Amino acid sequence: MREQMKRAIVLVAGAALALAAAGSVRAADTTVTISQGVDADTLNPLATTITPTFNVVQHVYERLADFGTRPGDYEPKLAVSWKRINPTTEEYKLRRGVTFSNGDPFTSADVKFTVDWIKNPANNSKQTPYVRDIDRVETPDPYTVHFISKTPLAIPPGLQNPLFIVDAKYFQARGNAYVAEHPVGTGPYVLHEWKRDDQTSFDVNPKWWGGHPKIDHVVFKPIPEAGARVAALRTGATDLITNVPPQYQIQLVGGQNTKLASTRSLRQLFIAFNTLQPGPQQNKLVRQAINYAVDVPAIVKNVVGGRGYEISSPIPPNYFGYDASVPGYKHDLAKAKALLVKAGYPDGKGLALTLNAPIGRYNRDREIAEAIAGQLQAAGIATTVRAQEWVSYSDQLNRRALTPMYELGWNQPSADADGVITALFTTTAPLSCYSNPEIDKLTDAARGELDVVKRKALYRQIATILHEEAPWVVMFEYEDLYGTSKRLHWQPRGDENIRAYEMSLT
Repeated sequence: MREQMKRAIVLVAGAALALAAAGSVRAADTTVTISQGVDADTLNPLATTITPTFNVVQHVYERLADFGTRPGDYEPKLAVSWKRINPTTEEYKLRRGVTFSNGDPFTSADVKFTVDWIKNPANNSKQTPYVRDIDRVETPDPYTVHFISKTPLAIPPGLQNPLFIVDAKYFQARGNAYVAEHPVGTGPYVLHEWKRDDQTSFDVNPKWWGGHPKIDHVVFKPIPEAGARVAALRTGATDLITNVPPQYQIQLVGGQNTKLASTRSLRQLFIAFNTLQPGPQQNKLVRQAINYAVDVPAIVKNVVGGRGYEISSPIPPNYFGYDASVPGYKHDLAKAKALLVKAGYPDGKGLALTLNAPIGRYNRDREIAEAIAGQLQAAGIATTVRAQEWVSYSDQLNRRALTPMYELGWNQPSADADGVITALFTTTAPLSCYSNPEIDKLTDAARGELDVVKRKALYRQIATILHEEAPWVVMFEYEDLYGTSKRLHWQPRGDENIRAYEMSLT
């Protein structure tokens, strides 16, 4: 079946021909191969929220403004400037002279189409929380865009989760299914070939407004198994690998042609309870007991080799909205067992749960789930780990079908509490498996609160309620580990963005 899924998707006009036509001559072509644990789930940048997919598609598509090197900072891309012109209107001035790789001019109509496409329920985009507060987009002229919100917003529309801008004319002419496999953007590269679960390759875009990147060709070659990724790096089959397990660090640091790079990630790993489905996980006492039964410091130390930072709230310390006064759960087996008695499960009798986990998506994801299952067994909770390949796992995640509990990581590049709370705890968010009218109300209030002190206070209220309700087992933020070839010059980012146009080769 997998072999049947693998099919080449070849761009009609190859970048090499376009380069020749443009008369561009370079001394030697440069190619970088990047291996993540999973393949892109689509090449439609408006349909998904998966970071490995964004890493692939951002080589073709661009945003109005993109995340800078520091959380909360933004760099101009397709917009050269932006400002708030009244409490509910954000104005963006667009870059002139930009074309999509097929020759279509980039204008404000493309921005409006992008937002409208995501807002359209028929398209089933997972990015609907990104545009929920945008009432409409106005286009006073081809190079000016107005984002109109329903109420004043603390974070300007278009910056909380900047959208990749698509070619409206191309989208409308070709349709969603075709565009999902044949991307056309304004970015530094054009698609050469996509073979599902095998590799995705790009060639430089000679029409890119930003000039010629130092890397001519980019290949994303997914390798789910960590040991195989390390082997591919050591043999020179790839130049960069993600999620290096701690047991391979010494090999890479001491390797003749390899090195190790690391940074504290904005991604937190957690266990979520699907409270929308019937089962013991709907009982708050059971959720609290599981929180006390999980020993997060032991997992950080023994499973991820100390390469993690324990956190106590869904709003981590390096995010806006964090409040150290909000309590967290500490490992306490006696409390866990006492709560199970109150919940009607003395010694865990009659309580059997499944913990869903992905394979190869996060560093040591399956091993972490297995360690948690062992800790729950110690509290008397019979726990079975159900590990799956990411394609199947993400499909069930998108349908809210992972139950009663599941492992997930979340990375919010803006490092703002809103990107976690709105997307994962509000009732209407596509990925939320939790519903609480009070959280919905407080979240809306926080999104519209312009006073920083008051806004932080609202997030403290939200975090306090979530501690009591325990819809998650909050665990840790990763220290992201990357292996690279010594010939590659690249600096890892806390938001996990991997951009070949920020790389060079010796």
